[in-house]
Amino acid sequence: MKEYIFDKFVDNILKHTGLTKNQLFENTKQAMVVEARKILYYLCKERGIKDTALKSYMAKNGYTLHDGSITFARHSLEKIISNDPDYIIIINKLKEID
Repeated sequence: MKEYIFDKFVDNILKHTGLTKNQLFENTKQAMVVEARKILYYLCKERGIKDTALKSYMAKNGYTLHDGSITFARHSLEKIISNDPDYIIIINKLKEID
């Protein structure tokens, strides 16, 4: 239902990070890619996208989420945000959808 919003978040994150869509949905532990996915999960939660829908959208793009991954990633990002106020500025910019 909210796949359009998910896709817009993905586009915003790709423009901001310089990653490709393939990189974002690649099964990798590269720090920049992991951080970009954390931000994606965070934005989706803020926008009311349910975890089941998020898993589905990620799967459509070739990335399989495991149980607990979304919650762990969000908590990890929340810790980063609490220590670095610049993240709020970045997140506010990335959540803008036209």
